[in-house]
Amino acid sequence: MEKKLRRDTTWRLVLSVIFFVWALVELFPFDGSSCTLRRGLDLRGGISVTLAIDEHASAENTAARRLQLEQVQEVMRRRVDGLGIAEPLIRSRGDSQVEVQLAGVFQRDNPNLLDCIKKPAKLEFRLIRREGNSTHHAAPHGYEWISPAEKFNDSTDGQILVKRVPELTGKDVKRATAVMNQYGGYEISLEFGDEGTRKFARVTENHVGEPLAIVLDGKLYSAPVIRSAIRDGRASISGRFTQREAMELANVLNNPLEFELHVVEAHELGPTLAEDARSAAIMASACGALFVVLFMVGYYALSGAVAVLSLLCNVVIILGFLAMCNATITLPGIAALVLTIGMAVDSNILIFARIREELRIGKTLQQALPCGFAKAFSTILDANLTTLLTAVILTTYGTGSIRGFGIVLAVGVGVTLFCTLIFCRGLMQLLVHGFGVHHLFPNYAHGRRVTQYPFLRHGRKCAVAAFVVAVIGIFAITTRGSSFYGIDFTGGDEMLLSYEGKPLLRELYALGKSEKIGDLQASFQRAFGSDAATLKVQVPSDQGDKFLQAAANAWPNSHLQVLQRTTIGGSVGATIRWNALVSLLLSLLGIVIYVAFRFETGFAVGAIISTIHDVVVSVGLYALLGYKFSSPMLAAVLMIVGYSINDTIVIFDRIREELPKCPHLNLGQVIDLAINRTLSRTLLTSATTFLAAMALQIFGAGAMIDIARIFTIGIVAGTFSSIYIAAPIFHLWHRGNREKLDKIWRISTENTRST
Repeated sequence: MEKKLRRDTTWRLVLSVIFFVWALVELFPFDGSSCTLRRGLDLRGGISVTLAIDEHASAENTAARRLQLEQVQEVMRRRVDGLGIAEPLIRSRGDSQVEVQLAGVFQRDNPNLLDCIKKPAKLEFRLIRREGNSTHHAAPHGYEWISPAEKFNDSTDGQILVKRVPELTGKDVKRATAVMNQYGGYEISLEFGDEGTRKFARVTENHVGEPLAIVLDGKLYSAPVIRSAIRDGRASISGRFTQREAMELANVLNNPLEFELHVVEAHELGPTLAEDARSAAIMASACGALFVVLFMVGYYALSGAVAVLSLLCNVVIILGFLAMCNATITLPGIAALVLTIGMAVDSNILIFARIREELRIGKTLQQALPCGFAKAFSTILDANLTTLLTAVILTTYGTGSIRGFGIVLAVGVGVTLFCTLIFCRGLMQLLVHGFGVHHLFPNYAHGRRVTQYPFLRHGRKCAVAAFVVAVIGIFAITTRGSSFYGIDFTGGDEMLLSYEGKPLLRELYALGKSEKIGDLQASFQRAFGSDAATLKVQVPSDQGDKFLQAAANAWPNSHLQVLQRTTIGGSVGATIRWNALVSLLLSLLGIVIYVAFRFETGFAVGAIISTIHDVVVSVGLYALLGYKFSSPMLAAVLMIVGYSINDTIVIFDRIREELPKCPHLNLGQVIDLAINRTLSRTLLTSATTFLAAMALQIFGAGAMIDIARIFTIGIVAGTFSSIYIAAPIFHLWHRGNREKLDKIWRISTENTRST
């Protein structure tokens, strides 16, 4: 037995060390280069490019131009995402321009990036007329001469005679993918949509033996001969492509523009946070983590230190995965990571609570340790799987920052499970069985009597109070209207200012707050090839003059002058808002299905109503307090969903466990018993997360404060709803009758015994 235990402890610790070292290598490679995590615009800077639709292609009326701009923004977003550039900012400027900001990207490193982003990519499939390649005579009626592209690998010299009217266009292409061919080179594989497949089949049936030109932007890229009718809707573009070139071309073909764009201006942006603001952000993150560490060690002593080491391993491995994926870390991302630290202790607290229960009934620490992990496993698995389900849906259906948040969330769930069940258990087994430690917990941490508070008795009153608060929140959102949303959603005024000296960005934000200007965003920028820096400030559309006057009074020696003033559109377009809503609704649906399958329908109804309550109350109170809802708040709302469902699942799992143990109690008494037995875990998890969020509010900067502020409201709402909404609704669903649940439990018991 001891040999088996020693082997189990060894492999857990060795595997943990391997992953920890791997993550460190990903973050800090052996070649001595700096950390490989990419920083976003707010931390590092990047480039800003303003594109305009060619005047010959621009629509005549305002409504049509607006539609053109929406198409350009959507195409730009898909192209940038396809190139692996995370967290782009894309929005309209005026009625004919689009601004694209790319984090951590600089012109010196990517000289061809602008051409790749703005090219129209007009793809056509044309029939070739075999009349030689000479261009000494005029083209016949209905035909024209075109030149081969540089990457066309045919032996053809000169120009090619092709039909003017294409057989198919890029609109008929469903998907373009860069693939490796049989010779080790790269080509672009094309898959047509339903209508394109029919057209392609008709062309290949009627023109067997004839070449078909694949023309991109008026240049010939390939001219394969049609050998037979092709009815599966597939084709390819061959050429001397590198992998990068093939990927870029496939990306452009997936997102074709119908008209050409030209660059109006291009700048390199400085970080939107000045050095002092970044220092404040680092201080806030450090304080948030320190608060959690001090709380865990102070309350749990040696076992708390084990949890802290598990958290350290957790954070390093998460960052290692993000570095491996070339993820971009932003200020909201740092805030989310700090809050994740507060939430990640939940699994440790669950295990510690279970071990303490075993100690209370007289077991030794050696006996209690495996029992605690075994009994907590089901709860930890259910809570994390619901969160993982949400992350998968966000990654699949979300765009931009929503998708990025889903990826980080999924990585965080997997790493948290690993660190809790592998590293933490291995380390505790080493201490208890290897070093003979007999007191992992201080006496007060496991000798306290379980409370017996009748929570369900007050369920109806609390539900009414929660309903009133939710209605007040909805009323606050609707009455504020567009004033509730920040520049990211509504747009505003953008001013380019010259200045003398160096105004600090943090002082600008402080000025905006003191003058009640609202959502203010500022950054330094310089034109390509220039050393002269200018200050770019964005404010709500009716606050530009007020800001200029206040800035002139605050810094008279800076001699601020307006070089340019433009109306900008929101960077969070209709597509992103719709995708965020769809992702949220699908996440809730997925949670309902999982909880109903894993538990029972009544549990699912309680979970979904409590989660919706937390979102509505958090956003509503945020609006009631007069704050602006900006794009980072979308990620904060998703964090609240994850926190809420996690909290609810813990209580539901305990209700399911206590039902067969207490056949003499009615359903209400079982629910009260389960809530009381998980109360310490609920309050401790809320406390650690609350401490991390408060640290971000007190010491943070920019979006970090806003995320922490709304998440603090979400912590309180989530803790309340888990106890006073989810459980009472479950009780109401079954009308206080446990017969159906007893039947389900008996069936599962029989199945278990027969197995």
